[in-house]
Amino acid sequence: MQKQVIFEIAKIREMSFFKTARAALLSVFPFVLIGSFAKVATVALLAPDSFLSGIFGMELSQRFNSLCNGIYAMTGGLSGLLAAHYSAGYTAQFLRQNYKTAATTGFIAYLALCFQQAGQSHGFVFAYRLLGVQGILAGIMFGYVVGKLFLLSGEFWSRVEGREGADQQLPGSFRMLLPLFLALAFAIILNFAGSYLFKNGISQSQEMKAATSSFTSILWLGLLTSVGTWCGLFGPYTSSIFFDEASATKNLNYSLAHHGDLTSVPYKLTTYSTYFTYAQLAGLGLLLALMFVSKRRNRRLLCWWCLIPVFFGYDSSLNIGVPVLLNPLFLIPYVFVPQLNMVVVSAFYKLGILLPSVYPVWGGTPPVLRALIATNGSFAAFFVSLALVMMDAFIYCFFVKNAERAGELMNRLKGGQVDEK
Repeated sequence: MQKQVIFEIAKIREMSFFKTARAALLSVFPFVLIGSFAKVATVALLAPDSFLSGIFGMELSQRFNSLCNGIYAMTGGLSGLLAAHYSAGYTAQFLRQNYKTAATTGFIAYLALCFQQAGQSHGFVFAYRLLGVQGILAGIMFGYVVGKLFLLSGEFWSRVEGREGADQQLPGSFRMLLPLFLALAFAIILNFAGSYLFKNGISQSQEMKAATSSFTSILWLGLLTSVGTWCGLFGPYTSSIFFDEASATKNLNYSLAHHGDLTSVPYKLTTYSTYFTYAQLAGLGLLLALMFVSKRRNRRLLCWWCLIPVFFGYDSSLNIGVPVLLNPLFLIPYVFVPQLNMVVVSAFYKLGILLPSVYPVWGGTPPVLRALIATNGSFAAFFVSLALVMMDAFIYCFFVKNAERAGELMNRLKGGQVDEK
């Protein structure tokens, strides 16, 4: 039974879209890794409200902070755009079409897709969500369609590409105009159609977050966020901040008015006290599972490279490098382990074992320290955070082992060494 399931997954992974997605993710990974280090340096170390500044009272060079911001903007901040570029190129290459022209077309057309009017002014901006890590799936899918469009150029280009004469290559260049035009038209149509839906979707998401008070709603929005992140997109809590949630603000006001009393705050179960302070520990659990269980040397090396970003809560480089994104073998733990963390914490709140997380933390605070700081130094919250990391790592160990067994079996199946049945 397990062999049959793995064989079906292997067939899915060998579909052209998933082959393109894997190739594009591998190409984007170095940029995301560098961007993760730059993001950690900016948010956790250099910004005036960063973790390092809050703990040690250090004020570092604003110029260096701006430099790291720029590095992130040019690397991880463009990962969605780069995904479109590589996806279009690899799709065309797999179809024996021209890689360079397709990749450049994917790059330009995706910029057209991300184009936005800058309010009432005559300037313009680009949709940062689609350009960055949260737009990786959109970039891969868009690039895949653009690469497919180059089938319309026929096989003529592949026959003349190696010839040096400009006159011999000129007809092939003219035949590139049709897929280029169609890609730009496709991007413009998606831009107009998506701007309205995106704007309304974001506003509704903000309203849902602001009005959320029931734990069921928090679990549901957390689930949507996990699924969106696994897909390389974003969810309701992807860029959530403390003051987005009315109940969290009321808890803070109550605590300040009652001399730091956290036992009687009006809302113990909030997005901040469950998802932000405890659910995001799952990324550290995945890292530990890969470091201590994986038999693949490259994966363990990857974990060491990603250790600092993941410790500070930026696990996008790990998700892309493994890869976890779009990998069905990691879908179940990636989606449900954060939910399990929130359920366990809610039970502790009900039993009175934990103080609720009320106080806002500095930018870039490591997830394992968020509950400690948000409860004004409750060591019970800190030890629960450590226990949840260990629990998450234990759960992920099972899936890491199965994923590596599945990889070995897939290789044997492709080599014809194992019967499908």
